[in-house]
Amino acid sequence: MDMNLYGKVALVSGCSQGLGYHAALALAKQGADIFGVSIGDDSSLKKAIEATGRNYHSFTISLTTPGAIHQVMKEALAAYGHIDILLNYAAILKKEETLELTKLEWNSAYDINVSAAFFLSLEVIRQFQKQGHGGKIINATGILPRHTSAYCAYAISNGAIEAMTRYLAMEFGKDQIQVNAIQYGFMSCGSTLQGEKEEWDTSLLTAIPIGRWGMDQDSDGLVTLLASDASNYITGVCIPVDGGYSI
Repeated sequence: MDMNLYGKVALVSGCSQGLGYHAALALAKQGADIFGVSIGDDSSLKKAIEATGRNYHSFTISLTTPGAIHQVMKEALAAYGHIDILLNYAAILKKEETLELTKLEWNSAYDINVSAAFFLSLEVIRQFQKQGHGGKIINATGILPRHTSAYCAYAISNGAIEAMTRYLAMEFGKDQIQVNAIQYGFMSCGSTLQGEKEEWDTSLLTAIPIGRWGMDQDSDGLVTLLASDASNYITGVCIPVDGGYSI
């Protein structure tokens, strides 16, 4: 079974830059049309996707805005009429010492990193059920350097996304809906810790068996696999793309 995505529509959140940008482009290169959701300027992505011969529509909105998820679904269905793939890539990464973490900072991380992904997933699952032929959800999570105390809310929200991945996979597998997550390592784009502290560079690289930072194309094959029919018997897993850091 091949991994072409012709005739498929992918809804991608957090796509104006970083990991979401490159994941959306990877799917377009395999034939998917893209509906992008972001708060940033996505004109570069639109140009890159249309250069592949695929269609790109977008909606600029924060998923934490009241009513945003309903509006996103309305716009996506108006543009394409169906949705086959969801990529939850919208996220924020903020530094906060654990004992100094405020409720406002905690809520900010959870609203976008967890709640937005969860409720967007529910809306898309309802649409998958109406369409009657299953669908794919891919969640993005990330690793952190060991022994850090500066990213408490982000780390815990990643744990919630991974638990959500397993739960939704279990509940909706009967509908031929596969839900998986990619756990990104220290990538050269997107939410990365690389370069934030100069002293981390050498120690992190020595802890990565492959011995380099991840690059844009390092996750293209996995994203495409999980979005395609070739992964119809893969669900509920969180797969590291980290050069072996998590070993």
